Formats: sequence, structure tokens, C-alpha cells
Amino acid sequence: MLNKNQLNEIKSLQDICENHDEIKLKLNWDMLVHRGSLKDDYFYYDEDQLAGYLALYGFGNQYELCGMVHPLNRKRGIFYQIFSEALESLKNRDASSLLINVPGTSQSGKKFASSVGAAYDFTEHEMKWDPNSHLSLPENIVIRKMREEDIPFCIKLDIECFGTSHSDAESRMKQISKETGQRSLMIEVGGKAVGKIRVQRMQGQSFIYGFAVDPSFQGKGIGQKALSLTVREESKWTKDIFLDVAATNSNALKLYEKSGFKTIYSQDYYRYNI
Repeated sequence: MLNKNQLNEIKSLQDICENHDEIKLKLNWDMLVHRGSLKDDYFYYDEDQLAGYLALYGFGNQYELCGMVHPLNRKRGIFYQIFSEALESLKNRDASSLLINVPGTSQSGKKFASSVGAAYDFTEHEMKWDPNSHLSLPENIVIRKMREEDIPFCIKLDIECFGTSHSDAESRMKQISKETGQRSLMIEVGGKAVGKIRVQRMQGQSFIYGFAVDPSFQGKGIGQKALSLTVREESKWTKDIFLDVAATNSNALKLYEKSGFKTIYSQDYYRYNI
């Protein structure tokens, strides 16, 4: 578990790097503040000042990493050092894959990924809702809280819609149940659960994750209606509503754009063979 001082150091370094490089780092703060017993955080200090940091995020046997080095401490091999430490840890965890997260405009991040032999995999768009956009009033769509009996169906959706393995989908469901400020919701049509959507509220903002509709019900406008209903509810609480979508999913991207979302920045993912 990270202590308060460590969290403050990470946030300070993040602000410095983002301002200097004009980027947006995806550090998954909801996970950082709820770390478990595994060593998922790697620090490099220079004269008692945090100069480098790397975070691992586990989703079952799949892992992602994101990190940064202070602008004044670069070209010293700092990130290579903490990256090597993280790899040693993963070798003892039976990790099946590792994705390196790089801000879309970070040239140094892309250069690092290339230098360690990681191959580009996909791009994820961070989108923000435009409060001036028109929201349709969906009919015959109900959004309700997820219940325990919905878990098997949600795991099925993760497998079929996101290509997740069964074990990783189960692990993700367990992790979600521990996170605070989040709501796991079900999409119903005619009393039947046909999809899911997760909303997390943090620091006056709402984030939409894990949005999926059963393949047998896709192409009927259910996704857009469910998203509009969710956004309308969240807009009562905040105007800052965000979501992520992979560029490979063009249909989802169009759906979000029709619902008033616009891309504000992107994150590139590079696959590293462990």
C-alpha cells in the first residue's frame, strides 16, 4: 500500500512531467490509492527527490505499466533501471502479457518502447462529453445496479466483447468490487439484461468504463440509448464526463461521437513479450 507521502510525490512528479512535455499520463489513480500487498510501484530517488516512477497494473494475468522520469533527470538510464526491476517481479507472477502505456504525443515514451523491443498494439482515445450536445430521450431502456446474479453474464460480456480470458475477466470483477466511488450498472431491455456499463466518480468528474452490449443485441441502437441515459444521469452531478475507447473499435467511436463525446487526447499501447 502506498502511503500519503508517496502518493503526493507521485502526483507532484506527474504534474511536472505533464506540464513540461504537454502530455497526459494515465496513472490510474483509482488503483494507486488502493494498492495491495504486491510490489507494483517502483521509485528512483535523486538526493531525496523522486526522479523516476513506474507503476504496474494487473488485470488477471495481463499487466499494463505507465511511468515517468523528471525532465532534469533524463538520459541517465533511470527508467531502464526501474523497468528491469518491474520485469523481474512479473517473471514470478506467471504474467501472460505486458502493455506499455505511452501518451500519444510523447516522443521519449515511444523511443523507449521501441528500444526495449515492444511493438505497437493499439491506440486508446480519451473522450470528453460536450455539455452543449443534444441528448436523446431513450425509450424501453433501463439502467439498474448490478446484482450478484449478474456477475456470470458480465464475465461473458468481457470475454465476447473485449476478448478477455475467463480467468482475467473474473479477476477484473473482483478488483472492481474493491474500488470506491464506482457503480457497476446493467442495461436492460424488456426486463432482460443485455449489457453493462461502469461509472466512476472521482474529484468532481465521471468516468465511463467497461461499456458492452451482448453481440446478439448489437446493431439495434441499444448502446447509444444506454449511453445517453447514463450521461443524462451523470450530467446532473457533473459536466466533466469522460470515457476511453480503442481506435480499433470504429463502431464504438462513432457511437460515442453521436452521443456528444469528442477526443481530447490519446494513449498508445505497446506490447512487450515477457
